[in-house]
Amino acid sequence: MNVNCKDYQHQITLLLYNELDERTRGELELHLRECGVCKDAFESERAMHSVLAEDTPSWDVPSDLLLESRKALADALDRMENKRSWWRMPAFSVVFTPMRLLESAALITMGLALGVYVSNQQARVAPPVALNSSANSQSPAIPRNGTISNLQVINADPSTGQVELAGEVSQPLRFHGKIEDDTVRQLLFSALRDANNPGSRLKAVEVLSQKPTDESIEEALINALVYDDDPGVRMRAVEGLKTFANEQHVRAAFMHTLQNDENAGIRIAAIDALLARNAKDPELAQKLTEATKKDDNPYIRTKVLQFVGSTK
Repeated sequence: MNVNCKDYQHQITLLLYNELDERTRGELELHLRECGVCKDAFESERAMHSVLAEDTPSWDVPSDLLLESRKALADALDRMENKRSWWRMPAFSVVFTPMRLLESAALITMGLALGVYVSNQQARVAPPVALNSSANSQSPAIPRNGTISNLQVINADPSTGQVELAGEVSQPLRFHGKIEDDTVRQLLFSALRDANNPGSRLKAVEVLSQKPTDESIEEALINALVYDDDPGVRMRAVEGLKTFANEQHVRAAFMHTLQNDENAGIRIAAIDALLARNAKDPELAQKLTEATKKDDNPYIRTKVLQFVGSTK
């Protein structure tokens, strides 16, 4: 797959939600007719899009929140592309293709869920956000607890004194619910993607680890183990996943940790989890020998040698 195909596949989600301009949409549709790989990716994501659309109520999403969701989606896709190159290895590509679809879909669902919540809150405590003032309004209705960012002067007419401004308004969010609730889980998944707040990511992974039997939560914990920059978050993800170390995709994530994580404590936790759940597995013994033969930690090398001996 060349670079252009990667760029086109990033646009597929936006195409499904009618968020592309006419020129970009035309270029993408032409490419999909000519490229079988991208067409397959489009069909897979369209199927996921159809599932998400089933039984979905018609929501009136605030425009400022939808704009923020679009921006978050674009930023997240860029970060994912920069950090996921190892997942393109053949050994893992089949296992984690659904997770890449989930990542895009979760961001869209997150924006819609927040739109519903904020709309309900505004109906009770504050007037709706309206940055375009009308003839009967002297100023835009901005919530008292709202924060304005990226404010720009779009147009100013000296003859009439009219000024057009554009920006983003955000409000504090407080939500109560159980981890079984879809909205709660989507909020926690969003917290896991907050690159600027490692404390929030750590708390989110701790909460999600309470219910690791849910498939989407399990995938989120794997994502945290593989991609997160904070060693505390990765260690907590190992603890949440260790009871599933005999499952193929969890085992693959632990093997990746053994080969790539610079933190010896996390590698030790991964090897302990693998050995505890995969007793006397000759195939695993061979893979562990190959993965840890250059490991500089004597504990890890000793544990692998003991495990290899027990499988003979």
